[in-house]
Amino acid sequence: MKTINTITRAIAVLGVAGSCATSVWGQSSFSMQIVADNDFAVFGGTSSGINDLLYQNDASWPDQISNLSTLNFTLQSGDTMFYVLGMGGGGQENISGTINGVDMTTIDVSMSSDLSSYLTGYLVDGQPDGSVAGGSYNASLADVQAAYPNLTWGSPTINSSDNVIEIASPNGSGFHFDDSTAHLFTFDATAVGITPVPEPCTLALAGLGGASLLLFRRRK
Repeated sequence: MKTINTITRAIAVLGVAGSCATSVWGQSSFSMQIVADNDFAVFGGTSSGINDLLYQNDASWPDQISNLSTLNFTLQSGDTMFYVLGMGGGGQENISGTINGVDMTTIDVSMSSDLSSYLTGYLVDGQPDGSVAGGSYNASLADVQAAYPNLTWGSPTINSSDNVIEIASPNGSGFHFDDSTAHLFTFDATAVGITPVPEPCTLALAGLGGASLLLFRRRK
């Protein structure tokens, strides 16, 4: 009877392992206060790629200031990093804010090369329906994922002196980028106190290994 019970447990773990690719066992929460001139979006992923879209801003930068509030997110299981896409619609381009109360300019952050050419319908100030300038552009997850392998990375430029930063920033400083360009800024989850949740497969396979070992010992 004990052997049968052990086999049953092992089969149950196998079933979990088989379905783990589509199940989510947990999420990790964090908060942001972000102001961008002109637009921004937030993505989750790892050091090798972007997996999901977490937030799409739809407010112009003046409205972002007057309605500045804490934005709450969850990092999906398996994600260890998140990315903030800063999008400039013309003029002085900046993004600033805090993550879990941590000033984004005080931690290790990398900035990508310009990916605006990969973003479908990226219309800046002076163009018809300049949605980026108005803060209402929606960046496509598929477009950002397609751009990712072609990007180069470096250190961002910190700015604490221009108009938007002085008026809007919740922390008095931010990152500057060139006129009418778009850039990803990478953040390691652990740097702002987020504990990433392991992928379901990792947990299932660990359980499977334990069940298999137990079954082997019972047979002996």
